[in-house]
Amino acid sequence: MIKIFVTYRCNLACPYCFATRMRQEYPGDMTRETFARLLPWMRGAGLPAAAFIGGEPTLHPELPEMIAATVAAGIPAALFTNGLFPVSLADRLAPLVANFVVNYNDPAGYAPAQAAMLHATLTRLRQLGARVAFSKNFSRTGLDYGYLLDALDRYGVTTVRYDISRPNHDADNDHFTLDDTRQIMSHAASFVKACEARGVRTGLDCSVRLCDLCDEDRRYLERVSMKFSGVCHPCADVHPDLSASYCLPMRGISVPDVTAFADHAALMWRLAEAARPIRLANVSAACFECKDFMRRCQGGCMALKRTASPATGEGEAGGARQAAPAEAGNP
Repeated sequence: MIKIFVTYRCNLACPYCFATRMRQEYPGDMTRETFARLLPWMRGAGLPAAAFIGGEPTLHPELPEMIAATVAAGIPAALFTNGLFPVSLADRLAPLVANFVVNYNDPAGYAPAQAAMLHATLTRLRQLGARVAFSKNFSRTGLDYGYLLDALDRYGVTTVRYDISRPNHDADNDHFTLDDTRQIMSHAASFVKACEARGVRTGLDCSVRLCDLCDEDRRYLERVSMKFSGVCHPCADVHPDLSASYCLPMRGISVPDVTAFADHAALMWRLAEAARPIRLANVSAACFECKDFMRRCQGGCMALKRTASPATGEGEAGGARQAAPAEAGNP
């Protein structure tokens, strides 16, 4: 799957968001002409699915037409959204979107009109029988999850994606560090257990350092949480100009034009190859002595390792190599 960032505009300003800074680099939305160039490539690239994301993708005035064209090309479409869009748009999108992934923040922090819109939209999607999953981002200012458990019951949601907040490219958002991950992953494991008790399936968005979990929590998450892994793989985040990044936190690993690649596999291979040396940068000495290192675990999120300080004991060690060149070119 690729993630298509059709706009970086947003109607929220979440402190943990790692896409906010991208608005400066891409102030304009993806144009109709640009999407018309992307669509034939998607049709022939062997994509299993395409996700529309932002910013807040529902702010793009031509989003329904883009999704309809994608589905007509035989590619299932997912929509990553904060849910703050009108019921009328929900009516248009529900027949097209295979999965709505709603980043569900605590509505108590919204303006009354926003909270009412979110409730109306989620209620309507449930009435329409749309498939909805929630997304939970744990950050320093967003550790509570009781509100989300209540909403799972209220809206009949049975799947949750979760992650800990990662640093954006400038590391100036609300994010955790490598030193924080042991405590926050214990908290995340408690959240997963609360979801499982309700019959709700969970999936981890990105990788974690396996030793940041006690043995009991690790075995539990490996058993019940989809995509739980100590190794990350490219997201292929496609920007409005059709350049693409490994992921937004690793914005420096990029290609100028996805349509220059023969197919989806070739794109993912190039991004993965460019990231290979970075997996060994800023790794603790203990990682090099671990039997799981570079087999089941890469020693932590590359974005977290990039921002780690040697003073914390999480800096470059054990002969770790420095990062790869900032950009990978076309094949």
